Amino acid sequence: MSAKKMFHAACSIAALALSFGAAAQEYPASLPPQEMVRNTLEQLPQVKAARNGIDLEEANAGRLRAGPYEWMVKGGLQRRTESASGTRYRENELAVERPIRWFGKGDKDRVLGEQRVKTAGFALADTWHEAGRAFLRSWFDAMREARTAARLQEQADLLKQQADVVRKRVKAGDAPRVELMLADTEYERASAAQAQAEQRAARVLSALQSQYPGAQLRVPQPLPEPVPLTGGAGEWKQRILADNHEIELARSMADQEKLNAERLALDRMPDPTLGVRMAQERDRQEKIVGVTFSIPLSGSLRRSQHEAGLAQARIAEDKAAQVSVKAESDAMSVAMNAEAAYETWHRLAQVAKQTDDNTALVSKAYSLGEASLSELLFARRQSMEAAASAEAMQLDALEAQARLLLDAHRIWQFEEH
Repeated sequence: MSAKKMFHAACSIAALALSFGAAAQEYPASLPPQEMVRNTLEQLPQVKAARNGIDLEEANAGRLRAGPYEWMVKGGLQRRTESASGTRYRENELAVERPIRWFGKGDKDRVLGEQRVKTAGFALADTWHEAGRAFLRSWFDAMREARTAARLQEQADLLKQQADVVRKRVKAGDAPRVELMLADTEYERASAAQAQAEQRAARVLSALQSQYPGAQLRVPQPLPEPVPLTGGAGEWKQRILADNHEIELARSMADQEKLNAERLALDRMPDPTLGVRMAQERDRQEKIVGVTFSIPLSGSLRRSQHEAGLAQARIAEDKAAQVSVKAESDAMSVAMNAEAAYETWHRLAQVAKQTDDNTALVSKAYSLGEASLSELLFARRQSMEAAASAEAMQLDALEAQARLLLDAHRIWQFEEH
């Protein structure tokens, strides 16, 4: 390769590395510390069970390597009596025998055992990832309820201040008493909504801490703003599919079933049993040493087992294809959802700012006597609803981006031990 071509190749590699680095998102501020999440996931029963599944398959792999056969010792003792002379003889026999795997069955068992351990490893990784997804959903559910309760408390405080202002104006004779009734009613409505939200937040937080004992909910103040994703949905889809535990698990299970079918095919040729036999007859006057050989006759049972294994392998292959298609669809959906959530939040945030500015103008007009309290309360209600919608979408966008990073293995990565 010429120096010029080497230079261009180096530039291409550098550009790719920079692109990859730019695509990497920082750890979201809306999430708990990674170490806390790892410790929490490690203690989940389903993760522990999947990890024990590896120990089980390693033990099974050892069993397959050793094979199903063991040495067998057979002995016999008999007495021979000659009818003519009446002479009696003591005779004994001893044999040692064992079935032997042949036609490559031992090697196939070893490979099958290794494949089962590999499948168990993918099952653990997939269980970890699914547990991370479930934790993410629970975390943001708790955040939503906590933020709803906090936001309604802020709104109730604001309406209480508004009612106090109206009360002073009524006492001063600058406003009719009906306006005080309207202001107090609006405040009471907001207080009741806040109390209900507080109860929901407490229930959800209790459920979170019960399911994940190590999780301590913290809602950052203010909420971090979602950031625009670097790279398109197609690029993120490829990143997700490049290391997808669900596909790896399905593919490994298909390979395992294929090996199992191949092993059943070998079993159509039965294993022989070889042995050594020693006997003493006529009170040790005759000594016998011989070799024994026996083999079952293959029948319809072994053929049916092989056919069932082939069918199971085809089923696993079809399921792997189905999982692959579903994973591709889900990956694209997650990437597109993250993009759409960010754009929607951005628009709703602008609407919330506009309604907030409008409320400030109406509030100033009310203080100058140029607007009624009904107009102010209506404007304030619109502002609150717009702010609630924007914040709800903000949390949706933060969760969608976190889910995207999780599926792309940028956060809470599974660490093999």
